[in-house]
Amino acid sequence: MKPSWKISLIAAIPIFATSGFSVQAAAAATSTPSNSPEKTQSQEAEELCGKPTLDELLQHQVKQGETLESIAKQYNLKTATLMGMNPDVRDGTVEVGQTLAIAPMDGLVYRFKNEENYTTVAKKYNVRADVLFERNGCQRRPKVVFVPGAVWKPDPVPFKPPAIAHNENSTTIFQSGGYPLPYPVPVTSNYGWRMNPVTAIWSFHSGIDLGAGFGTPVLAAKSGFVEFAGWGGGYGNLIELNHGASGTRYAHLEAIYVYQGQRVAQGQQIGAVGSTGRSTGPHLHFEILAPSGDGWIALDPAPYLNRIASVAPYLSLLQRFVLS
Repeated sequence: MKPSWKISLIAAIPIFATSGFSVQAAAAATSTPSNSPEKTQSQEAEELCGKPTLDELLQHQVKQGETLESIAKQYNLKTATLMGMNPDVRDGTVEVGQTLAIAPMDGLVYRFKNEENYTTVAKKYNVRADVLFERNGCQRRPKVVFVPGAVWKPDPVPFKPPAIAHNENSTTIFQSGGYPLPYPVPVTSNYGWRMNPVTAIWSFHSGIDLGAGFGTPVLAAKSGFVEFAGWGGGYGNLIELNHGASGTRYAHLEAIYVYQGQRVAQGQQIGAVGSTGRSTGPHLHFEILAPSGDGWIALDPAPYLNRIASVAPYLSLLQRFVLS
């Protein structure tokens, strides 16, 4: 009797990577010779690839004192991964006795749409199609897949270019919140029309510049989701937070300590003051955004910041800062 044989999927991966990934080619590579006992496609897939990642989910029952962050840390996962796997905790809170689905690695669950396939989904999330194929048990046409390494984020609320707000006040749209730095600092550039110090062009300044030194902690003014964290062109290193009924921007950062989709608490450090992008020196460019019929509009942060800075314990801090 001739020995039976099969080609390992792992050994075949370099071929897919160089010649273009094909599910049909992968299936052919995992076939058995005609004189071997016949196996179903699903049996071959499981033998060569193992179970799909979604078949390896664990369950975790929330205990007293646990938080979403502590549970994520326990399993070496991002908080966003738990939120993506468990829609009931997407507000960032868990309840004692609640059961959570735990993935074996960071990633998200994705449902194929219309004519989508492994290649299109892999391109969308910047992962290798062959890895995506293997992680999902080499199934040819699954309806739902696990995308390893992808970061779940809430449905985006588009941040349109800021418009001038006429009838809104930052203290009404942003009634509760904190100061975006550990202590009040001088304002180096106000909200409104000005001569841009970098371009020397008369333009609208959609936020307020707070003079602070390199590395000064930047704090979330209010709890919410990280809508964007990365390079923002003229904004330099930029963080955008979505608070539901409002939004905030933190620009020209030296460092970013959060990731897109992460939930942050008011007062949590999200970055550090810098001078990236179009900037003439270290400062925090801070914006407050409000929804309108025309999309998001930028409000003057001054009324809000002045109110915050006038409330204890900030008043004494401000006085010490000014007098020093």
